[in-house]
Amino acid sequence: MGEKCQLDNSSTEYDIVAAASSDNTEASKLRKFAENALISVNQSAQLSSLDTAAMLYRETLLFHSDPHHQPLSSLSGLATALSARFRHTGHMPNLDEAISLLCEAVKACPESNTHHITLLNNLSAALATRFGQTGQLLDLQEAVKRRHDVLQFTDTIKEREAYRVFSFATHLLEQVQQSGRMTELETAISLFRKGLALMPIHSPHRLPAYINLAEALHAHFELRGKHEDLDEAILLHREALELRPAPHPDRSSFLEDLAIALQTRFEQSGQHEDLEEAILFNRQALELRPAPHPDRSSSLNSLANTLAIRFQQSGQHEDLEEAILLHREALELRPPSHPDRSSSLNNLANTLQIRFEQSGQREDLDDAILFHREALALLPSPHSDRSSSLSNFASVLCIRFKQSGQHGDLDEAILFNREALELRPAPHPDRSSSLNHLANTLAIKFKQSGQHEDLEEAILLHREALELRSAPHPNRSSSLSSLASALDIRFGQSGHREDLEEAILFNREALELLPATHPGRFSSMDNLASTLAIRFRQSGQREDLDEAILFHREALEHRPASHPGRSSSLNNLANTLAIRFQQSGQHEDLEEAILFNRKALELMPAPHPDRSSSLNSLANTLQTRFEQLGHHEDLDDAILFHREALELRPAPHPDRSSSLNCLGNALQTRFEQLGHHEDLDDAILFHREALEFRPAPHPGRSFSLNNLGNALKTRFEQLGHYEDLDGAILFHREALELRPAPHPGRSFSLDNLGNALQTRFEQLGHHEDLDDAILFHREALELWPAPHPGRSFSLNNLGNALKTRFQRSGQREELGGAINAYHESLSALPIGHPYTCSHSFDLGQALAYAYSYTHESKYLDEALAAFRVSATCETASPPARLRAAILWAYHADHVDDESALDAYKVAIEILPHRAMLALDLQSRQQALTIGSNGLARNAAACAIRSGQYGKAVELLEEGRAVFWSQALQLRTPMMDLLEIAPDLWKRLRNISLVLDQGSLRDTSRSLSDTPQKVMSMEQEKSRFRRLNEQWTAALEEVRRLKGFHDFLRPRRLSTLQRAAVNGPVVVLNTSNTGCAALILNLTGVQHVPLPDLNLNKVTVLVKLIRQAIAQDALLPDSSHARVKGLVQQLPLLSDTLQLLRRPLERHLGRALDTSVHTDDIFRYALGILWESVVESVIRSLDLEKSNVPPNLWWCPTGPFAFLPIHAAGLYLTYIKESTSDYVVSSYTPTISALLGDIAPPANSFKMMVVIQPNTPGQKSLPYTRDELHKIEARVPDDRLIKLVSASTKDVTWNLPKSSIAHFACHGQQHPQNPLESALLLQDGPLSVSQIMRQPIPNGSLAFLSACETGMGDDNLPDEVIHLGATLLFAGFRGVVATMWSIADPDGPKIADTFYENLFKQNGSSTADSFRPDTTQAARALHLSVAKLRSEKVSF
Repeated sequence: MGEKCQLDNSSTEYDIVAAASSDNTEASKLRKFAENALISVNQSAQLSSLDTAAMLYRETLLFHSDPHHQPLSSLSGLATALSARFRHTGHMPNLDEAISLLCEAVKACPESNTHHITLLNNLSAALATRFGQTGQLLDLQEAVKRRHDVLQFTDTIKEREAYRVFSFATHLLEQVQQSGRMTELETAISLFRKGLALMPIHSPHRLPAYINLAEALHAHFELRGKHEDLDEAILLHREALELRPAPHPDRSSFLEDLAIALQTRFEQSGQHEDLEEAILFNRQALELRPAPHPDRSSSLNSLANTLAIRFQQSGQHEDLEEAILLHREALELRPPSHPDRSSSLNNLANTLQIRFEQSGQREDLDDAILFHREALALLPSPHSDRSSSLSNFASVLCIRFKQSGQHGDLDEAILFNREALELRPAPHPDRSSSLNHLANTLAIKFKQSGQHEDLEEAILLHREALELRSAPHPNRSSSLSSLASALDIRFGQSGHREDLEEAILFNREALELLPATHPGRFSSMDNLASTLAIRFRQSGQREDLDEAILFHREALEHRPASHPGRSSSLNNLANTLAIRFQQSGQHEDLEEAILFNRKALELMPAPHPDRSSSLNSLANTLQTRFEQLGHHEDLDDAILFHREALELRPAPHPDRSSSLNCLGNALQTRFEQLGHHEDLDDAILFHREALEFRPAPHPGRSFSLNNLGNALKTRFEQLGHYEDLDGAILFHREALELRPAPHPGRSFSLDNLGNALQTRFEQLGHHEDLDDAILFHREALELWPAPHPGRSFSLNNLGNALKTRFQRSGQREELGGAINAYHESLSALPIGHPYTCSHSFDLGQALAYAYSYTHESKYLDEALAAFRVSATCETASPPARLRAAILWAYHADHVDDESALDAYKVAIEILPHRAMLALDLQSRQQALTIGSNGLARNAAACAIRSGQYGKAVELLEEGRAVFWSQALQLRTPMMDLLEIAPDLWKRLRNISLVLDQGSLRDTSRSLSDTPQKVMSMEQEKSRFRRLNEQWTAALEEVRRLKGFHDFLRPRRLSTLQRAAVNGPVVVLNTSNTGCAALILNLTGVQHVPLPDLNLNKVTVLVKLIRQAIAQDALLPDSSHARVKGLVQQLPLLSDTLQLLRRPLERHLGRALDTSVHTDDIFRYALGILWESVVESVIRSLDLEKSNVPPNLWWCPTGPFAFLPIHAAGLYLTYIKESTSDYVVSSYTPTISALLGDIAPPANSFKMMVVIQPNTPGQKSLPYTRDELHKIEARVPDDRLIKLVSASTKDVTWNLPKSSIAHFACHGQQHPQNPLESALLLQDGPLSVSQIMRQPIPNGSLAFLSACETGMGDDNLPDEVIHLGATLLFAGFRGVVATMWSIADPDGPKIADTFYENLFKQNGSSTADSFRPDTTQAARALHLSVAKLRSEKVSF
């Protein structure tokens, strides 16, 4: 508010000067010049004119030798010039000298002089001004005394009485501004009204009376909130303004006063016309005060303040920037000695603070603090403005604390607020503001330290402030909201329901006090909505949540795009919608929440101070969507956003612990999905750091304890380290102690501790752990009143514990209780809720136990129905659904239920979602290790038993080699689509290229990785997730085209049959229920039972073969017992097999000095394969021995993939039966691998030969040089690329141009990570993952004369991940590979015969057309092996 008007003004002083008589001609001239200079000041505000006037008046006084008899006109004139100079510069000596001169003039002026009254008024005004600067009460008392002196000199009794009344009222008003006493203010208003009634209409004193009455009414409004007071004050200001038309020199002051009153009314009513009019009047006032007008700085400040307010309503940044510029200009006009410099410093600091809150530019915050410090230094106690400066300074220190976490800032803020409160004792009018400010900073301190005394004091201070703001106080709503916030915090710690109810009550009252147009109404709506959402979390009453959403929506609607509070409204609404989604499962709510959070984040670009909060909100909703839909890109994005938020909150940021917890939880969730241990380790690390930031009694400590406990329990379940489980229980117990009833988080702690104790019981069997777990779950359940959404989870936890106790005790009532709990848990979930999946799964398990216990079919039917619900829950994650589908299939298959095949189909359809294209190769391979092994084979066995042989083939093709089928999708040419939809083809092609390259990226992590590197990797993951989404969407678009319904879908039988065009394909299937062969030919599928084998016996055969492979010729003594045990597990199918087995039994049963030949093991194993597998297939195909046998492709599944089917036979002196006598064998990893178009390469033929005679760290292979020489004899030199002791770079460089690639080197199968299986070259391994990077457009054939190049992964045999399959994927149309080590001298022999036969097929007479027919590679190899076998070499 502007300065209070005095009863007389400076123009009266000029009248004295003009009326004075001249007593000296020279002095009179000087005085005239001085008067003109003063008039010039009044028009131009030039400081030089003031200095000239003062100098001239001083010279006139020199003409009078008697210092006690100076002329009144010169004394008064000089006083006027010095007073004006003080107003311009703030130089106190000018004001002190002016008062001294006026005192001298009053003494010198006879009481009979008509100007005596004016001099008294001017002296009173100057004294009041000095009191306003220094706070010295003697000046105020003297000013009041001088006003009383005026009364005896007024012209009439009536006017004298009016003046007396005005003087007393003005005195009371000045006292009110210091004391805040309401009775004195109301008396002053009454006296101003009485004085106006006595004052003649045309009295010159009437105008200042209007202004002072208006000021008194304004003050009364601020204390009592009566809008009629403010309306009347504005009317009085308007009347006063009309009495000062342009170009009156005082018009600018009246414009400013009216603008301040209009601004106040806008802040209460929200009528934008008032704000616009205030800005207009402030602009007019500024125009009337051009530089260097002494009051220009005041107009600059006033206009800047109204522009800042408009920015806070509209968000127009031009207003804020102009406000800052105006404040800076005002500050320049107020040098250090200026009395109002502190005001300018405060105003500029406040506006910079506003800009910081919008943009986050740290320099704005630092400058604001700097200016507040300077302002405070200019206002020593007991200056009347010191308390305001302290409050402002404290406010900006709190903001810096929220950004940096420096506790010194918070401590200093509390100190300043306490000092401000002491400077405003009751009934100071601003005491309530200081109470609120101190309470707010104490609440912030409580959130950091957890000291309950701070929170209790904050609530007491808020209550005291509220009492001082009884209705209709204009700031009562603010006090109500602040008190409600503090009560809300206390409820969050103690759980006392009365605090929450009182908070809601206060927020409702606050909202009711604010009219529809009030600018603070929408913040009040948000506050009420937040407390209603909290009550919903406790009670589950849907009405509270719906009402909260309505309030948040209304608040958002009234905050347009540019409004600075819009981002906050968007986040608030998003968070509440997310809560409703968790309760109802309505995906529209979740999608809208994510949308609003994204919009909010867009409004908070870095370095916005609230960006980290917005990032966390968006991350949390994305994580929620992941938990419902299983889209990994959501979880990756969530982690990415949490990481960015953490980066924005470096230690000791007060919210860093919150970000650490959020990121830790998200990483733990990802670990549970993908199993990457670095995620779990990072999660535990972050939770530990968060806990360190929350020492007791920090209010958030219990949350950190719970999170860390959960993460440690998860790690125990993975690694089995008991210290992790004990630590988890310890942390959960401490968290529970910090949440005594009725703490709102107690139920969560009870459930978490119960789950941890149940886990320990399952490990150690201590019954007290399980009993405690059940007790805790029951107590948690009691804390969730129906229909609270949390009730479902406690019921499910209780069901799990009761089910566990049944498994140990066999008490049927325990199982019945578990089943009832599961049913009630499911009924508490809305239809389609994602947790339907996990809860139905748990119910299905309990019902399956009930069936096995009672053999009552109703339990089995209900169990299968529950598993079906779980597996087909579309809102659940793929891993959860896959787990349910597998168990559904298992139980249904076990009892030959008709739903078994449906269950297998559902499970197999989920597999590609587990190994999505956005993942890198290693992650894809790891994803397939969980639950997929054996799934397709068991599904096929189920179909075989039901007579659906074609369906069995389709299921095997769809459920096996998912790794390769996913990868091959990205390298499919799609030429048929190019002709129909070229734009769609181009889009798919571009996406596939990026995804293909991305799958080869390195995602490994190390402890030395910087946060920036980790964040970059997260961004990369997120990008590929989005590409995966785009790929899926594009596929669906293609499939809507006519004729493209099955585009890139698993192939149907009619398509797969085309693979048998050159010979039958025999699929060997082994499952939990038996073994079978499926012969695919052009007419259909033929089933060949293999009754003598099962999964266990095939696995034993594999182990037996590997025992033989691992040795040279003789079996070491240490392996005898193991081999004997394996042999005894195998069947005796015939007398012939008994003959083959006899040498083994004879040698294995004798003393240790008897040797066992590995060839005996091979003969026995190959004999079993012949009689139990191959012979049945040969007979079914009606094949006979032939010198030119037909082609046949073996497609082995499961452990069959590790057996040499092609070598099966009876190798006895008098009995000769061999697979090779009947067929030319080839292997194919999948049937689809045979369907690729085999077009001859356009480029000229090149053959690359890589030999490694001496590989570092490996046994030397000297015969590889002979192998090269043999090849040189068969292939023209200009067609050969010879690489001896080659580097990986040389090989990868030449691979794409090679038609045939021949490797003679060591090979190595990597058991833990098949993608790292490799050919060992001179400078290191050439791995599967490296080869996959190479497109090989000219590749026809790869020959791997290396060990273990055709051996796959034991854990994933159906994924066929080995070097041979990799080269097929990379582009070679055929591959020769080995299943075990080959003798070094045999390599050249095989190669020589192989290429002799392969190139014999060429028949070309020209060098240019030299190219072998690689389709005959199988026959060439067949002949090579036959020749080698004729030389009677060892197996």
